[in-house]
Amino acid sequence: MVSEVKYIKLDVNGLLDLDKLSQEYQISKKELIHFHNEHCAISELLPLDLPKYVPHIYLPKDHYNSKKLNLLVTNILRYPTSKSEKTYGVVVKYLHTDTQLHYEINVKRDHGFVEISKKKNYVNNAEVDNLIEKLYEAAEKTLYPLKVSVAGNGSLLRIENEKEILKRWENDTFPKLEEYYVGSTSEEILGKMNLVFKNLNTRRDFLLKSSFYRLFFLPVYQSYLGYKKEGNLDFYFAGIQQYISYDLDFLLKKEYTRGAKIALQITGNERDSIFNKKHKKGVVDLLYKFNKDSHELYSVTGFVSTFDKDKELRIEFQLFEIEK
Repeated sequence: MVSEVKYIKLDVNGLLDLDKLSQEYQISKKELIHFHNEHCAISELLPLDLPKYVPHIYLPKDHYNSKKLNLLVTNILRYPTSKSEKTYGVVVKYLHTDTQLHYEINVKRDHGFVEISKKKNYVNNAEVDNLIEKLYEAAEKTLYPLKVSVAGNGSLLRIENEKEILKRWENDTFPKLEEYYVGSTSEEILGKMNLVFKNLNTRRDFLLKSSFYRLFFLPVYQSYLGYKKEGNLDFYFAGIQQYISYDLDFLLKKEYTRGAKIALQITGNERDSIFNKKHKKGVVDLLYKFNKDSHELYSVTGFVSTFDKDKELRIEFQLFEIEK
């Protein structure tokens, strides 16, 4: 009867790092050395306290298989194609103004189409009470439900129910707001809004000025050769009414998280421009997590920053799936 092989012969590239192997395969260094010495040739024996070059090391098969189950089977993030409906909580903190905005978003996916509905905004855990904020919130409600088409990489293509939204705006929202909000400031704001609603697709950049839309539709569904990729991001800071450009590094983690999620780390640095050559530059640090099987977005955490002269403008962003 042939006995079952209980080990895996793992090639060692360079110097043997017992600390790294011990952590990676969840086995103590003492156990690892003992197991290796039990199965290797005499010339490959490892001492307990002295480093030694070996071309390979013997690992317990069950530890190796356990780690293998936790490894990504591909370096490609594929856009989710199945039908689904999810609710996300969104928290945006503007640290430079001590302001926090939070709300819930409902997202229905159907292949390359997404329908979005948004609930009420809360500023510093309270309903908006500023007159202008109320005006913006009342106008914003007209957008929803918002139906958009999405590219294979996850970026927003176009607004599909443009005519339906315009009808709601012209027949209901705009007449009411025009009647209720009077004064030169309100009239100027409503005039600009009217132009946007009448030309939603040509002016859809107004959506991408929102932290949610910019980060939710970031083109992350790609192939990551070597589990890495470079990219870029244009992020809008309302405080200075300006887009800031960043060079990004994407790092797709080879192992699933403890919660069995796919992790994508995105870091970046602000590009040089005529505005920041003499000043400090901002950074990007975001962690995206995706559901293991569907590749649907599960959460986003992190921040984007820039500097206005010597003052840091920092926006912290959280998006998380709410299980119901």
